[in-house]
Amino acid sequence: MTLLVSQPVHASVSSSFDTDSENWQIVSFADFSQNNYSIIGQYQPSYRAGGGNPGNYLAASDPDSGDFTFSAPAAFLGAQTGATGLSYDLTYRDGDVNWQTTDVMLVGNGQRLLWKRDPNIVPNSGWTHISLSLAPSSEWRLGTTDGAFASQSDFHNVLSDLSGLYIHGEYTNGIIETAGLDNVVLQTVPLPGAFWLFGVGFAGFWSFTRKA
Repeated sequence: MTLLVSQPVHASVSSSFDTDSENWQIVSFADFSQNNYSIIGQYQPSYRAGGGNPGNYLAASDPDSGDFTFSAPAAFLGAQTGATGLSYDLTYRDGDVNWQTTDVMLVGNGQRLLWKRDPNIVPNSGWTHISLSLAPSSEWRLGTTDGAFASQSDFHNVLSDLSGLYIHGEYTNGIIETAGLDNVVLQTVPLPGAFWLFGVGFAGFWSFTRKA
C-alpha cells in the first residue's frame, strides 16, 4: 500500500527567495565574450525584502571587471538528467543594455553548455520572465560561443552530473549596474522508475484482494 502513494523520484527545483538567499552565490568570470571562463571572484548576493515578483528577491551589483553571474546552489545540481527546462525572472537597473553574450551556462562532466537567446534578452527596471528548454537548438553551443551546436548526448552528459548552473546578470559594459533575480525553476520530469514502483504496488494490492 505504501508504494501506491510513492512520489516521483525527481521533482522540479525552485527558488522564490521568500525567506532568504537559499544559498545562491555570485560568481564572476573573466570574459564570456572572449570565451575566458576563469573564475576571478566569488561573492555573496544581496537579499532584498520587497520589490520582487512578488515578495523578496536576490540582487547583485557589478563587483569587478568580469562577467558576473548568479550561481545556483547544490539543490539544483547533481544528477539532473530529468531536467527539461529552466525559467527565471530578471530585473536590471542603473545601466543601459549594451552587453550581449552568454545568458545561461551549464557545467558538468568536463563539458560546458552555453545558451544565448535569439532575439537578445533586454531586461529593464521591471521584471522580465525568461524561459528556455534544455534541449538541442540553435541557441545552445558546446564549449564556446562559436562551438558546435549542443547535441542530446551533450545535454545528457552535462546534466547527469551538473556541477554548475550560472545565470548571467550583466548587460552593460563599463559601469556598475544592479541585477535582480527571482522565481528560478528547474523543470524536471519523474524518472520511469517512479512509475514502475507504482505499478508493482498496484499489482501486489490487486493480487492480495483477489486471494482475499
